[in-house]
Amino acid sequence: MSQPLSVESHAPEELRVVSAHEIHGYLLEMSREQSRVLLSSPDGFALQTRICAFSPEADLLGFEIGIDPDGQSEQLVRDGEITGVAFIGSVKLQFELESPVIVLGEHGAVLRSALPTRLYRFQRRQAFRVQPLSSAYPRVLWPQKDGSQAAARVCDVSVGGVGLQLLPDHELGGVGELRDALTLELDRTTQLPIQLCVQHIELGHLDGQPHRHVGCAFTELDPAVARALQVYVDQTQKRRRLLRVEP
Repeated sequence: MSQPLSVESHAPEELRVVSAHEIHGYLLEMSREQSRVLLSSPDGFALQTRICAFSPEADLLGFEIGIDPDGQSEQLVRDGEITGVAFIGSVKLQFELESPVIVLGEHGAVLRSALPTRLYRFQRRQAFRVQPLSSAYPRVLWPQKDGSQAAARVCDVSVGGVGLQLLPDHELGGVGELRDALTLELDRTTQLPIQLCVQHIELGHLDGQPHRHVGCAFTELDPAVARALQVYVDQTQKRRRLLRVEP
């Protein structure tokens, strides 16, 4: 069973949202965007769902249950304490469901609750990008057809992806293409296997030479690789603060 994500009772005041208007705005955006919501309980029961009903006038919030052969939704309601977690862009939202019940409707079962009276807003860790302090590392390597290795300088990196500087004679693929068998060298001794999906490509110049800035997202990161990336991002942020280098 998945471990639930609990709301910290001592969360900083600036992270706590108690304005009904602001709370309703977040819920409405989650509903419009059909954002995935993870519902979990202290006992470890969890359910991935989406908002299917939202009515401030009726003080009603509904989540589609869909196919639930393991009865996770019933276990959640039985536990009584349900935490919802969703992401809007780089913002993590966390809230408690009020008086949850399961209702059978025309389109199947729905988990209903009253609207939350407060929620918590956090900045997603992977949204923090850092610029390397060295021009030599990190870099991304990938094999060429002739058996050689192409290398691209990393100009920014986060747990979610990298920005690369590609020379004109190097090809990584077009927007939306997935590339595997790549290696991210954080330094001379740290090499991480990665897969990248190209998100955007921009033309520019570096040191008087034409190049392309390619923004890529990581896909299917191994947990050990994700931890190594987070350590690198954290350490680089600390070193920049010590050196007073603006990111």
